[in-house]
Amino acid sequence: MHGLPGRLIVGMLLVAGCARANNAEADMVASSPADFHVAVNGKDTNPGTKDKPFATVRRARDAIRAKVAVGLAGDVLVLIHGGVYSQTEAIAFGPQDSGTEKFSITYAAVPGEKVVLSGGRQIAGWKKGEGNIWTAELPDVKAGKWYFRQLFVNDRRAIRARTPNIDAPWWKLASVKREGVETNPAPEQGQLLLGKASKWNDPAELTISVDHPIAAWKNPADVEVVWLYNNDASRKRLGSIDEKAQTVVLKPPFKWVAPSLPFYCHIGYPVHGRKCYFENAAEFLDQPGEWYLDRSTGVLSYWPRAGEDMTKASVVAPVAQNTLLAVTGAKGKPVRNLHFKGLKVAYADWPLPPEGFLAWFGAMIVDFEPPAGRLVDPAVRFEHAVGCGFTDGEVAHASGQGILLGVGCARIVVEGNDIHDLGAGGISAGGSADRDDLSFFPKAVIDIEGGEHTGLRIANNHVHDCGHEFYGAIGILLGLARDSTVAHNWVHDISYAGIVSGGDGLRNLNFMRNCTIEYNHVHDVMKTAVDGAGIYLGGNFAKPYPTLTFRGNLIHDIRPSTLSTVQNPVAGIYLDGISADYGVKGYVFEDNVVYNVGQPVNFNHCTREQQAWRNNVLQTAEPAKDALEAIRAKAGLEPRYRAALSATQGGGMKPGSTTAPAGNVNNHEKRK
Repeated sequence: MHGLPGRLIVGMLLVAGCARANNAEADMVASSPADFHVAVNGKDTNPGTKDKPFATVRRARDAIRAKVAVGLAGDVLVLIHGGVYSQTEAIAFGPQDSGTEKFSITYAAVPGEKVVLSGGRQIAGWKKGEGNIWTAELPDVKAGKWYFRQLFVNDRRAIRARTPNIDAPWWKLASVKREGVETNPAPEQGQLLLGKASKWNDPAELTISVDHPIAAWKNPADVEVVWLYNNDASRKRLGSIDEKAQTVVLKPPFKWVAPSLPFYCHIGYPVHGRKCYFENAAEFLDQPGEWYLDRSTGVLSYWPRAGEDMTKASVVAPVAQNTLLAVTGAKGKPVRNLHFKGLKVAYADWPLPPEGFLAWFGAMIVDFEPPAGRLVDPAVRFEHAVGCGFTDGEVAHASGQGILLGVGCARIVVEGNDIHDLGAGGISAGGSADRDDLSFFPKAVIDIEGGEHTGLRIANNHVHDCGHEFYGAIGILLGLARDSTVAHNWVHDISYAGIVSGGDGLRNLNFMRNCTIEYNHVHDVMKTAVDGAGIYLGGNFAKPYPTLTFRGNLIHDIRPSTLSTVQNPVAGIYLDGISADYGVKGYVFEDNVVYNVGQPVNFNHCTREQQAWRNNVLQTAEPAKDALEAIRAKAGLEPRYRAALSATQGGGMKPGSTTAPAGNVNNHEKRK
């Protein structure tokens, strides 16, 4: 650690400059005259002035479209006043809402006021039912107009009723049969590991049993079974239950990872011995914090936690699905210079598709024809966007991802945000392709033109409590990108990995270059899944090998989950290749500190000598006090963001849980 303090002096000067710049930006927003105002007590028939504001962001967007159509003559600012702005679908921005290279369009919260773009609906009319249960009648659910998979009481995620309970050991799959034949596939098999099946969309039903008694639960078509293997877990609704035979039938459709991909196709398939639980039956509602929604009657049942008064509680369920804020340009016609500042985006559901969620990696589902993979939908989405930003905001209480910088993005800034309480991962960026040509996105949009997937900046975000529904969740994922940075983020309490970069991931693509992952603080990740790390790095298969630098990251307190039935590695840093020819080579590691982990660094199909290592502390025990204090001063949130985000709730997420304890504040500056 002899070289670190000198670098810190320079670094702290840069940090101070950054803080001054950010404060100046906030002052500029506060003092700038707004072109339009939006307020909850406004009207969309108003002119959008401060005295007569619009009522919705959509109306402000439409007013700006008229300016865009005739050509912008200057920057455009929309000030949104404090309050909750309810929506039932995404607010969408396209090329007709774009700024230009010269002039920006910004939607900003009035400084000091809290703006929430909410896809949720308040649920009132609670009545005391039998025992400890309270109920509310929802006519829209009974009429088939509404259904949801998440519930929040006093801004805290409630537990969808399950067995075994959240604080009990998971059960195990005892048998799995396809067309009556027991299947026990091994990872090496390449026929979908489904006996005679050779199609990714398998038409055969499966019959499973578990190692505990089951019953003929009511509404079995709404009951889900969740099973875990390695780095992710699958979900599938039940078809039928045979109480006498103690079996459950899982009916088609299924969408498994393609048979040409033996490396992954075993992960989502149910195999005996894998840990599992059942979710969403009235019979499972047996402890505080649990809820159940009866689709046929429209009755919502909830067992309050200690201290919750259902006559006064704020209860919210999502109405909007998938995405709440979407910036979507087109190839060759991106959205430019569009910014969102100080906005909270919250409450979005992700409906489980008919085939369920059949896992393979990173909370991605198999979709498209021919099959490819995609992340579960984000609350905030950018695609074909250039020079845009989402800053000083919050994304929470969503079933899918937090923020996605998808295909065709360049020079996007995601900074200063609190990203938390998500069903899947936090922030995902860059185009990406997988090691066996299974793409994160359809191949039709993987074509990378000049400037795309460059200049992405993900910095000073607090990403925590992710992976409540999809256990392959990643805190921050950087896919195919060039000249991009992941820096000064605070990442913790994630069901799978903290930060993941996949390298090129596609043979002979030769794209990923000059990316830096630096000064991030990562701890208490890998809470549910295994075969991952605080920072997990996939193979870089193209030559020459990409220039990726990992500098000054602080990684600690990561232990293997007890839920997985496999003993794959859990490490501080994990370099994961496929073979000697397709491994991880040429990465640069300097000034990183890893401690209190079972395995500081794991190498798979690569070696330490194939990377560059400078001045790192990589050990299982806590390092010397002076070394630790030096890295703590630099890693994680920079000073201005540390003050704003350190008090945000986080920490305490249980392995395989769907909720984190309330009030458990994880102080960045005091945490070791």
